[in-house]
Amino acid sequence: MLNRVILIGRLANDPESKFTPSGIAVTQFRIAVDRPLSAEARQQGQEKQADFISVVAWRQNAEFAANYLGKGRLVAVEGRLQIREFVTQDGQRRREAEVVVDNLKSLERPRDPSADQGGDEGGGGQPQQRGGFAEPAQARGGGGQDRAPATARAAAPARGGGANARNTNSTNDAFDDDMSDLSDPFAE
Repeated sequence: MLNRVILIGRLANDPESKFTPSGIAVTQFRIAVDRPLSAEARQQGQEKQADFISVVAWRQNAEFAANYLGKGRLVAVEGRLQIREFVTQDGQRRREAEVVVDNLKSLERPRDPSADQGGDEGGGGQPQQRGGFAEPAQARGGGGQDRAPATARAAAPARGGGANARNTNSTNDAFDDDMSDLSDPFAE
């Protein structure tokens, strides 16, 4: 069986970042993905519609999203679909489908030239709590992952150096290069 999602869209909101109790970075955002229109629908003057997809990124992908992405940025997301259960502030149980990121790539140049040197592109402010996060199953077993304290990692610049950084620490080798087909529109 295969659970693989590849989406290209624009961030509908600034990423919201936080850390788990064990210091692992997690960032949430939503992307707007246009629905394709048939030629007939275009001729009839129908407007494009978009789906707003929830995305959650962990570790280096979370830090990349928090440091370099902001509302309106065009991104490619590769990951898996997951249903998350949470309880709202008024006590109601909810379920939400979200994409858990394996690979995340910005498809635009940074708006701020200092972003290439680790400048902050967006995010900022206090994240809103929508529900608690548990570490993904692979995080609990260690697996050689970076477990530096949250304060040390938050102060360090994002690894990979730049908006076109790519997570090379994927846990699923069969799909490591799935997004390599996407040409870099800014390659010299």
